[in-house]
Amino acid sequence: MQNAKILSWRTLRAYMGSGCSVRSVQSSPDVSSSRPQQWRSSWPTEHQSCSTFPDQATVKRVVYSLPRVGVGTSYGLPQARRISLATPRQLFKSSNMTQRWQRREISNFEYLTFLNTTSGRTYNDLNQYPVFPWVLTNYDSEELDLTLPGNFRDLSKPVGALNPKRAAFYAERYETWDEDQTPPCHYNSHYSTAATALHWLVRIEPFTTFSLSVNNNKFDHPDRSFSSITRSWRNCQRDTSDVKELIPEFYYLPEMFVNSNGYHLGMREDRSLVCDVDLPAWAKTPEDLVRINRMALESEFVSCQLHQWIDLIFGYKQRGPEAVRALNVFHHLTYEGSVNLDSITDPSLREATEAQIQSFGQTPSQLLIEPHPPRSSAMHLSPLMFKDQMQQDVIMVLKFPSNSPVTHVAANTLPHLIVPAVVTVTCSRLFAVNRWHNTVGLRGAPGYSLEQAHHLPIEMDSLVANSTGSNKRQITDLVDQSIQITTHCFVVTADNRYILVCGFWDKSFRVYSSETGMLTQIVFGHWDVVTCLARSESYIGGDCYIVSGSRDATLLLWYWSGRHHIIGDNPSNRLRAGGGGPPPQQRAVGLTALLRSWSLRGRAASITARLTDWTCCSCRGRGAEPEEEMMGARGNNRGGD
Repeated sequence: MQNAKILSWRTLRAYMGSGCSVRSVQSSPDVSSSRPQQWRSSWPTEHQSCSTFPDQATVKRVVYSLPRVGVGTSYGLPQARRISLATPRQLFKSSNMTQRWQRREISNFEYLTFLNTTSGRTYNDLNQYPVFPWVLTNYDSEELDLTLPGNFRDLSKPVGALNPKRAAFYAERYETWDEDQTPPCHYNSHYSTAATALHWLVRIEPFTTFSLSVNNNKFDHPDRSFSSITRSWRNCQRDTSDVKELIPEFYYLPEMFVNSNGYHLGMREDRSLVCDVDLPAWAKTPEDLVRINRMALESEFVSCQLHQWIDLIFGYKQRGPEAVRALNVFHHLTYEGSVNLDSITDPSLREATEAQIQSFGQTPSQLLIEPHPPRSSAMHLSPLMFKDQMQQDVIMVLKFPSNSPVTHVAANTLPHLIVPAVVTVTCSRLFAVNRWHNTVGLRGAPGYSLEQAHHLPIEMDSLVANSTGSNKRQITDLVDQSIQITTHCFVVTADNRYILVCGFWDKSFRVYSSETGMLTQIVFGHWDVVTCLARSESYIGGDCYIVSGSRDATLLLWYWSGRHHIIGDNPSNRLRAGGGGPPPQQRAVGLTALLRSWSLRGRAASITARLTDWTCCSCRGRGAEPEEEMMGARGNNRGGD
């Protein structure tokens, strides 16, 4: 074939799926009339293959007979041959799917499907089957509460690093690697292999037949078979050779968990037959399992951190120093471009290398070399939210009957207080005064027991728990509808007896009795709606400074009298002012990027430097730039400062 022409495999890759078998094209009469072609499929670690044709005209006919499908208009990509010839990274950058996912126009499932497709994962190749994450960690409870972060996986870590002991094992393996011919890695197995796909799907065809064909017409050993969701998750946390992720079917195909064809899958060592998959206690049917899995995948706990898992599988933590830091380095043969099979001239060595690639698994094409942007989420990711072994660290859980989330918690539990308590306030402004018993659970105290040592000495507010006195715990005054209720809208005095609340339409903030829920004081002074409050540390008598911030970027400093339980007079200020007149109140106003202060009597006071020490309260004017944001207000004992 001296005059044969070569057609790159990249040309056909987008149409037939990477890794699939390619034969001569029969769809075009012009092509089929040509002499037989010799095509071979490419290995996923390479982007090359060749096809031989008798002349250039035949090559052109083959190319132009291909449909202009690209990846699909649903991904924001035009139907053009240019798109069909693009690399996975170019396809990802050309698509609008990331922006749509960030704006919540598509689901997490849809976006993961897009990423898998773009990176070359396909249902047509078991070696490159689509990969989805484990998202839940609780497979033992009778009921699963999807509002508890402890039931969700930390998606910033690969499966192998979720267990601290196992993570330490893998880190040590990498650091002490002594094989000169092979680059170091954390794992000798992979999260996605052909064996993994067959492991999950062994009960349904055609995967049953495939599984039998690779095991000499036998099913895998019963103790290794997929027989229990709970056992599979535990193995992923304990077994140093098991780092499997999931496949998409876990989120839409309940039939995969049922042995509807009655295959004889064997008997485990504990004499139990392997038949249907044993489901978690909280899933009564396979449909339940799939439904709850899908709900968990689309939950806010997953949405606010899914970008971190994408970084591990498709992004910048897939390779290089970031992968090392993330404990995310796999065998070098699993990575695209790691080996050039054409350069291996020894047939036996080449065959062995190909077998190794199939055995070790294949990492998806890298789509990003920078951090993936997060999704727009109502929940902010916290480092402690998905803390390892979080459920074991939880000593006690207080569940309130309100459907509104708790937004503010203030714990004043010193023994000398008349009412030591933990005060909580919800977004609906329902507060609870949960009594703290300082003598309960203390070693040596009367009635001490080992059982009490494992519980916090806290008692839920009976009025809230029984719903009998909720009217005494509800702040019902109208707030400005444009204000978002956050933790900064509340301040609890040091003695737990009063709650200061802001956000009201009349530009005031108000003081309520925590005992009766009655309004005790309305404080005016701002020219716009008050959006945040903060207080200083209290003196012995309960006196402290209160700072209020309003939407017009103004801060006001107030004095709280612990004796009279009102915003009132500061005795030290009165003495310094000569024993008469109203107490000076400071007003801090942001003028562009410059912060200045005036007293209420209009005299400018140069306390710009002192304001830099106040850090508890922040507010931003309407339309203000970020550099104009005013931070302020921790009171101190310099009187009017």
